[in-house]
Order: sequence, then C-alpha cells, then structure tokens
Amino acid sequence: MKISVHDIFFVVVIFIIFECILFLGFQQFVFGNSKKEYSDNINKIDLSEACLSEEENETLNLINKYRKENGIADLKAITCLQNVSKLKAEDLINSDYFSHHSPNFGTPFEMLKNNGINYKIAGENLAGNINPQKAVDAWINSESHRDNILDERFEYTGIYVIDSEIYGKVFVQLFIGI
Repeated sequence: MKISVHDIFFVVVIFIIFECILFLGFQQFVFGNSKKEYSDNINKIDLSEACLSEEENETLNLINKYRKENGIADLKAITCLQNVSKLKAEDLINSDYFSHHSPNFGTPFEMLKNNGINYKIAGENLAGNINPQKAVDAWINSESHRDNILDERFEYTGIYVIDSEIYGKVFVQLFIGI
C-alpha cells in the first residue's frame, strides 16, 4: 500500500480539526464554569447596608450629591466594603504610611479579594483632612479621585473616617461595581 502526500495532508487536516473541536469543548467546559462560578460568587456578596458614623454619612451624602449633580446614581454603603475600609484606615494609622499600597495587606484589590469581595471594577480614594467637606472637595479637585467618584460603574462603597495626629482625620473610601 502506497501512501501519498495527499493522504498524509488529509490525515493531518482531520487531526487538526479534531484537536480544535476537543480544545474548544475543553475551553468551554473550563472557562464556562469559571464564569458561572464567578457570577455565583458576585451574587454571594453581602449587600447589607453599612452602619455609618455621622462623618462617614456626611462624606457619602456629599459624594452622592456631587454624583446626582452629574446625572449619576447614588452609591450605596455596604457592610463588607465598610469593614475593608476600616481595616485600611486603621492600617494607615497604625503602620504610619499614606499610600494605596499597604505594606501589610497589599493593594486595595488584593485587600478586597482577601476579604472575599468579588467585583467587576474597584477603586479607592484616600484623604487626610480636617472634615468631610474638605476631604470631598480635595477629591473633587483631583482628577483621578473625581474620576472614581463619577464612575457610573461603581454602585457600592465603604467609607471609614478615623482620627489622625498628622492629618486631623484619615478618610478611606472603597468603590466596587458588580
């Protein structure tokens, strides 16, 4: 039996097609389930309303007023983000730094992930100031902070305010969109 180049080419093409079909099926199985699991995890986020202090509530009201003036829906303060905001604020004070990257907990995104919070988009605003009005004014006057405040994709927030010997008060605001 003599095998021609045409026969070899035909077998190779069939093999490639077969492998592609198997790979696509495997890809759908793996990535399809991952998307479903991710979606299920998003739905498991505790969206219970956060209990805010007077200063935190004032900060949220000022931010939502600014969002409303710009045609954007209010942010809702939720407990899980409030807890991570508190963790970050206390870390800023206790570890004596002022940065989005914590030497103890990493980036805000790592902090959210390590605390079981899944999201499609996230952000963080930090401020050191004497009261909520001045902190929000400073954020609005900073392009990157204002962009977080006005990002329509952000739906939920956590805001924590803590006294600071250096700044008067430290304000930590986390944002997520799911």
